[in-house]
Amino acid sequence: MASLKELLGDAYKEGITLEEIETALAEKDLVDRTELGEVVSKATFDKTASELSALKKELKKLKESSMTAEEKVQAELDKATELQKQYARELAKLKAKEIFIGAGLTEKDYTSLLDVVVSEDEDLTASRAKAMVDVINVQKQAVEKAVKADLLKGTPKPPAGSGANPKVDYEKEIAAARERGDMVAVAALIRQQQMAEKQNE
Repeated sequence: MASLKELLGDAYKEGITLEEIETALAEKDLVDRTELGEVVSKATFDKTASELSALKKELKKLKESSMTAEEKVQAELDKATELQKQYARELAKLKAKEIFIGAGLTEKDYTSLLDVVVSEDEDLTASRAKAMVDVINVQKQAVEKAVKADLLKGTPKPPAGSGANPKVDYEKEIAAARERGDMVAVAALIRQQQMAEKQNE
């Protein structure tokens, strides 16, 4: 690679500024044109592109003018049908969003479900969305039930005894909870022990 001194030639001097370098390089043609191969100028490209665009428009007009009245009507009907399908899909999507939001789902929760439930039939979309919400609610209830059961499993049961305030051997209960590795129960039992001691004072 050539040094700055070689690139600038006579324009190079000690302490040259960046602006002077840019000015000197702007006047030089640093590209070896023999290595580029055939190149089309921008003006030629732009002219050809505009001619091509004009020809496409002309071809479209020619095609439309050669269509029979029935073909034109059919083309318009096809466009209208496509628009109708597009609007029906958008309406169905809005209906599904309404159902999901009404069920308490966030946009993050239901965005991936929209493509699954939305169809061009608004009623079908609504029934699919309701079915999806029912499935989600059943799953939520099952998870909540499992979490509650898990929490209750770790909660220590009060010892059986007579009277309103049965005597509890807190030291024994705390040791048993530690052996199980149930630190939540240990903390609860220590708190209960402290409260019982305060009551007995």
